[in-house]
Amino acid sequence: MGTPKRKWTMNVGPEHGRVLEEIEAVVQMVGLDDVAPGRHSALFALSIFGEFKAGKLNVFRLRQEIESLERGEANGLKPPIQNRHPPLKGLWHKHYLQANLGSMAMNIQHGLKEFGIPLFQQMIREAEAAGEMRYVTPEHVKPIVTDIVEGNWKRLQAADKITGEWIVFAKHNGENYYLALATHDKTTHDALRQQIDALCCREFPFLTELLAA
Repeated sequence: MGTPKRKWTMNVGPEHGRVLEEIEAVVQMVGLDDVAPGRHSALFALSIFGEFKAGKLNVFRLRQEIESLERGEANGLKPPIQNRHPPLKGLWHKHYLQANLGSMAMNIQHGLKEFGIPLFQQMIREAEAAGEMRYVTPEHVKPIVTDIVEGNWKRLQAADKITGEWIVFAKHNGENYYLALATHDKTTHDALRQQIDALCCREFPFLTELLAA
């Protein structure tokens, strides 16, 4: 039996041929036909292309994330979660890292909330144990900042708690079907659901019943 083929094609006029070539090039860089043959939607391809053109996406990192998801392996990011509330109820999402400072800032904030500043907390404990009044000096700033950024990143990674934006996918017969990229912003999820209904349900008919549950 041959490799499953895509469920979609893109028909564009001659004036849009260059765009189609660019979309195809990005799909090939991610390796969707190798990683998830026949299980990625046109909407997913367009989502990837849009994020790539906006400079927000490292396509090779996205491929690694999909490969980890296909193998069921942890890789430092939050594990897959099934959405429990409309409009994406019944679908799943897996975090992936965008290639921008916003993604790093989000994880720095997440790390501070999760772990605080362990080095600074240790300094406080040592001062209390010595019964001394100690002050933060300029020499302390660099190691404290390093602990906030690099230290907490490593702690998040070790705990599989690095956060990012979403790969939205469905599970069917033990396989993952990749539908779109999305963000945490819930105000965008109604529009995403409409796109999934209009495009993905035509490619993967099982979605109609899954989303109606």
